[in-house]
Parts: sequence; C-alpha cells; structure tokens
Amino acid sequence: MNKLIITALTLISFGAFAQGEKEIDSDIKEVTVYLNGAEINRTFSTSVQSGTNDLKLTNLSPFIDPNSIQVTANNKNITIVSVNHEINYLDRNKLNKSPRVKEINDSIKDLEFKLSIRQSYERVYNEEKSLLLANKNIGGANTGVDIEDLMDAADFYRERLSNIETKLLDIKRNKQEIRESINRLNRQRNLYFNNVKNTGEIIVSLTSSARTNARLEVSYIVNNAGWVPFYDIRSKSLDEPIDFTYKGKVFQKTGNDWDNVKVKLSTGNPSINNTQPTFASWYLQSYDNSYTPVKRRKNYSKSNFSTRSNAPSYNNNEEVLAEAPMETDAYKEESKSTADYTTVTQSTVNTIFDIALPYSIKSNGKPNLIEIQNYELPVSYQYFALPKQDNDAFLLANIVGWGDYNLLSGDANVYFENTFVGESYIETDVTDDTLDISMGRDKSIIINREKIKDFCQTKTFGGNKKTTRGYELSVRNNKSQAIDIEIIEQIPLSNRKDIEVALLESDNAKYDVKTGKLTWKVSIAANSTKKINYKFEIKYPKDRIISNL
Repeated sequence: MNKLIITALTLISFGAFAQGEKEIDSDIKEVTVYLNGAEINRTFSTSVQSGTNDLKLTNLSPFIDPNSIQVTANNKNITIVSVNHEINYLDRNKLNKSPRVKEINDSIKDLEFKLSIRQSYERVYNEEKSLLLANKNIGGANTGVDIEDLMDAADFYRERLSNIETKLLDIKRNKQEIRESINRLNRQRNLYFNNVKNTGEIIVSLTSSARTNARLEVSYIVNNAGWVPFYDIRSKSLDEPIDFTYKGKVFQKTGNDWDNVKVKLSTGNPSINNTQPTFASWYLQSYDNSYTPVKRRKNYSKSNFSTRSNAPSYNNNEEVLAEAPMETDAYKEESKSTADYTTVTQSTVNTIFDIALPYSIKSNGKPNLIEIQNYELPVSYQYFALPKQDNDAFLLANIVGWGDYNLLSGDANVYFENTFVGESYIETDVTDDTLDISMGRDKSIIINREKIKDFCQTKTFGGNKKTTRGYELSVRNNKSQAIDIEIIEQIPLSNRKDIEVALLESDNAKYDVKTGKLTWKVSIAANSTKKINYKFEIKYPKDRIISNL
C-alpha cells in the first residue's frame, strides 16, 4: 500500500511539472503597419498549471520574423522561460485524411485502374493485329491457292481486322475519357491544396508557482505587408485654401485576415539596416581627359516641385560642354471619415498615425485606402513654365510650413474647380520651406520657343570657332485676368578652359552663373502677349566639335 501511495504521488508531481503542449487560438487586437512590414499584437487568456507549461499559438502567419517575437504575461506568478518559432507543414497531410479529399483520391485510383485495363486490352489487340498481318500469306511457294480458300481467307482477314480496328478505336476513346476524368478530379483536389498554406507557430514555455488564469500578449513583425502614402488635393478656386487629404494605401498578404482590429500607421521601416555608417577616407581619382565633346547632364533642384504625369521635372538639366563619354471627382459631401478619428504621435524617429476606428483588411494583397488626416491649407498660386522641356504652363500651389504635417513622398490626385486634372507627385525629401504642387496644365496660356535664325551661326577665325545661339520666347495669356508666371531657361556650361560660354543678352533675367539658369518672373495682362529674348555664344578650338547645341 505504501508503494502504491508513493507511486501515485510521483505521478501527480510529474504531471504538475511536465504538462504537454497546449494549443492556443489567439486574436489579433492591434496592428502597426510600417512602410515595409507590420507588427502584429495578439492576446489570449488561458489557465496554467503549477510548474512548467508549454503553450502553442497556432494558425499564425508563415512570414514571422523570429527575432521580433515578444511575449508578456500580466500575472506575477508566471515566468516566461523561452519562446520558439516553427513552421507547420502538416496541414496538407491532414487534408489528405479529410472525407472529401479521400473520396477524390479513391476515385482517381479507380479510374487509373480502369485506364490500366484499357491499356492491357490495347496491347492484346495490337499483338493480334501484328500476328494476322505477319501470317497473311496462304499456300506454298510452289502450289497455287484455291479460289474458294482465297475468298474465305479474305473474308476472315477483313472481318477480324475490322473488329480489331473497331476495338482499338473504342479503347482509344475510353482512354481519353478516363484521362479527362482524372484531370478534372486532380484539378478539383488541387483547389483544396491551393487553399492550404503553411502556417506559423509560436511555442511559449513558462513556469507558474501556482495553478492560475493568465492573460498573455504576443507581438511580432511580419513581412508581406506595408503602406504607401497617397493624397487628394482639391482646390475650388484661386481665392480659397486647398482641401488636402492625407491617405494611406494599406496592403497585406500575411496569411491571416485582419478582422475588425485597431490599426496604426507608422513612418518607420523595421526591415532597413539600423547600423550607423562608418567613416572612410575619400581619395581622388584622375584620368586622361581625351574624348570627343559630348553632353553630360547635371541636376540642380530648385525646390521640392516634382510631378510624374502633368509637369516636367523642375531640374536645371544643364548642358555641360565636357570631354567625357555620354551618360546615358468633384468635392465630396462633408462627412466624417477615419481621418476624424486619427491621433498623430511624434516619436523620436518616427510618426505614428493612431486610427481609433477598427478596420478589416483581407490577406489578398489588395490596397485598402485609409484616410489619415484632412487639412485646409492656406496656399498661394503661381504659374510656371520650362519651355526647353515642355511648352505648357503649369499652375503651382505653394504651401508654406508643410513640414508641420508629417508628409511623405507619394502620388496625389489633383482636383481643380471641381474637375479632376490628373495625377501629381509630392516630393518631401527636400529642405525647402515651401512645397510646390502642380495643379495641372493651363491651356489658356500658350508658349512658343523658337530660334532666332539670323543669329544662330558658326564662324571660324584663326584657330578658333565661335557659335552663337538666340531664342525668342512668346507667352500668350488668353485668360480674362492678368497672371504672374515664372519662366525658366538655360544656357550651357563648360568645364574646359579652352571652351568659353558667354551670355550676350538676357532680357533682364536673373542669371545663375554656376548653373546656367535664367529666370524671369513676369506679369502678363489679360489677352496679352509677352516676348522674351536671350542670346549666348561659345568660343572653342576649331578642331573641337560641340555636339549638343
């Protein structure tokens, strides 16, 4: 009896300290979406035994970063011992045991057996056919054939060969029907398997000083998720502020749907390398500059103005004369949106948009548009033209103090006077105080850029050449009110001492010697035309060729 009691106590003690794995279903409560990746926060409640407990969280995303997993418990009696991550590949084996898939597998095996029988019949008939054809001669070499025997033999061969050919055709048709049935069943079975994906699992090992209930929180980073900024910019007229809507296109294909969860959007990116750069010495490199003169482009950005579809990029694409190889919807009704329930938090390195309303995002990779903030921004307008690249005039909205709105670079839909005018691009990776946004082309302003033919010529004197160029800009304002417009042109630059460029006439332009940029800011009255001329010359040795004028 004493031995039995000791054995029982030993088993009870072992059971208390060596619990088996307990599978846990957890709920996603909050998601922080980064520009690349997302942090998932799950919670669950469970009972734990005194001693060691192993809890397995199942049906998680297979794209978890194991290094990012964190687990906390709200019970002081519990100590987290270890956290491990695994991928579950067994769901396919479980699926094979399901009644429907098992039925499909049995049908495929039965059809494959019938196909084998048909193939056996086919071989037998082909052998018989070969035998008949190999023994069709009757009579001997020195004896004739009785006519009645010949007719009987012919009737026999004709009837038997006809039967064999009919059987072979029937077998061929049956084989095709069986193969088609097998293919249909395979496609149906694959539909089940295609919907089965590998899942992630997190095994939490913990110890508890007593039997208790515990609430645990688990967080981890997943890939295949992120968001990109997107904007709606609406302007009713030149006399009113613009309606600026900041949105996020959120997408995810993590393997788990986010159903009715709290969503935060962060400007951080946990996937990038966070190690600070190290200093390395910078040594000059030189080479013999002995190439034919060609054009090299060098960009000097005026500001953050840049558009993708409805304006030329505002860079001073200077033509450098160098000895080097060529480098190659109308306004919406006023109503509340998620933007009205968003709180902006500025951390040391990132901005977080905390959206109070719950959101549901399916794991299908499709973008889900979430409004982050709505602003009514004071704005000033001006027209801009870069005739060397585009003859149209563009209306620019100038926003001062844009850095207060936590904007990121992204595409924008632009609406002006209740009309969609196209897409633009907001470039925020600049240091200017003013954000210039293209509101589209204004076709009521017509610009022509033409060479002054009598002035464009090349002459040789002594050992040198002199090439002159002149251009006339004609700007026509067909609007019923006066406009202010900034016009940008340029003259080429030289980085050789024996090639000299000189500005001969600028028509009162602001000239930047370092970049070659010419800037005019002019007012043009209603239904009037303004003409601007500029000229320059290039002196260079006569054995040189300037290829990019």
